[in-house]
Amino acid sequence: MPAPEKNLLMIIVGGDALALNTARELCQLRDRRIVVLWPADAEFAHAVEGVGAEFAAGRPDSRDGLETAGIADAVTILALSRDDQLNLQAALRARDANPNIRIVLRQFNRTLAAKIEQNLADCSVLSLAWHSAATYAAVALDPSCFRGLQFPEPDGPLTGFAMRLAEGDRVAGRTVAEAEHALGARIIAIDRDTEVAGDERIASGARLVVYGTLDRLLASAPRQPQPEDLPSAARRLHRWMHRSHWRLRRLDPYIIGFVAAVLALFALGTWYFHSSFGGDWLTAAYFVLSTMTTTGFGDIAPDHNQPLDLWITMMLMLLGTVFTGLFIVFAAARLTRGQWVRMQGLRPIHRRGHIVVCGSGSIGTGVTDLLLDFDKPLVVVEQSPDAALVERARDRGFDLLTGDASRDDTLDLCNLGAAHSLIALTNVDTLNLEIALGARARNPSMPIVLRIAEATFADSIARHFDFKMTFSVAALAGPVFAGLSRLAGARGHIEFGGRDFSIVALDLSEEVEAQLPPGAIVLAVGEDDGEFKLIRDFAGLGRGARVLVLVPLKSFRREGEGTLATVQERAYGA
Repeated sequence: MPAPEKNLLMIIVGGDALALNTARELCQLRDRRIVVLWPADAEFAHAVEGVGAEFAAGRPDSRDGLETAGIADAVTILALSRDDQLNLQAALRARDANPNIRIVLRQFNRTLAAKIEQNLADCSVLSLAWHSAATYAAVALDPSCFRGLQFPEPDGPLTGFAMRLAEGDRVAGRTVAEAEHALGARIIAIDRDTEVAGDERIASGARLVVYGTLDRLLASAPRQPQPEDLPSAARRLHRWMHRSHWRLRRLDPYIIGFVAAVLALFALGTWYFHSSFGGDWLTAAYFVLSTMTTTGFGDIAPDHNQPLDLWITMMLMLLGTVFTGLFIVFAAARLTRGQWVRMQGLRPIHRRGHIVVCGSGSIGTGVTDLLLDFDKPLVVVEQSPDAALVERARDRGFDLLTGDASRDDTLDLCNLGAAHSLIALTNVDTLNLEIALGARARNPSMPIVLRIAEATFADSIARHFDFKMTFSVAALAGPVFAGLSRLAGARGHIEFGGRDFSIVALDLSEEVEAQLPPGAIVLAVGEDDGEFKLIRDFAGLGRGARVLVLVPLKSFRREGEGTLATVQERAYGA
């Protein structure tokens, strides 16, 4: 009997949720041995063992640490720590120790990532911000979208997978080919059935999964319910009540108390002198007002034979002077605060149908860049914007608010009642949740997209707070890094129709076409001039064309002809 094939060793460098999620993905593959290399950490080591991987304690950038993990026998090293320099050092030391090892790098800098990938053989480099930004941007534009990516190039058109309901003459009752032409999107599933033929007719009410560019998906996206959908009279009443509610909430309680005291004093004084003068109410009100403002003309005077009248008149003069002084103080403070707020970059937003992006870190910047290509007004809220962001806001024409998005005052300025959607992208999960809850209180029907770091926590938030569009960066990127460990064109995976699919970009060849497993779905091609085109098969395509394909995930978990590993080996010689 032949000896069983030795398990392929893959080493992961990292100590966070991304490394753990990638290890979990890789451990699902057959004939793989996964080792996570990181400085000693008992809690993290226990989590690593819990997903089926091995933990090796050591410094990833040292030869000793790499040897402890078994670098000489490894086929791939995935350097996924938060430190770009550490990742590169570990990868280069690994290549020194094992010249044939494949390198997968996590890098923050997209420009540097592209240059490393171009100049280092058998290496794939992924910017986490670039990869996850596509999904956040796509979902914010079209809430029925559940995954976004750029294809064929990292800076190519923003595309996405979305849900549609077969209704209307354009889709219901038409063949799949006719409906695809009308939608400008590729239909890849009908009522959970992924075996979709071009001549198949679509029943009314069928649930579709479609893929296409975001500009075409937006043309067929379900309309979100807005207050504007109400009848005109009800709409005006809704707007007035909404504005009144938040204006009252913004009022200073000291100002409310001041106004109430002035009105009460004026009312009591008018009531008393109406009785004392025995005249009409207007004359009494005139006397009280002129006395309180110390602008009396002497045409009306209190009865000097009535001591109480004189005492009340003096009291009105004294309190009127005090109130006048307080009014000047409040007015000056209000004007000063308004000027200060504007100097800090805060101002009321009067746009409608805008997208609010809270947080402008690496992912927020990527999302902003993608959204600016679409005809949607953009409002970015950042507590500490740098000079580059301020300059981009001025050059690209989007609104930049300098403030804490979790504060009620800041959210009130964003005009959320008329917003298209909001994306919470700060680096703190609880802060993102606080922003989302505050936004929901102001506009319950507005789509809210949440960034949460850890996948389990993201699922818990989505379940308990009913935020459907909650995405974990680690969950989005983990499958991509797992795929890149053996295949340069891996783009992650998606789930629909009760099945899991890997998203793969491949250079078309006869070997690739012949070795794609059953159930693979061809989506699109990036032509030589960079043009994006939807396709149903490989007919008419030249060899070397960049194609996007969905491959059933189960093909990763078996060996032999027709597996993705075989496709990759023949396409890339790995």
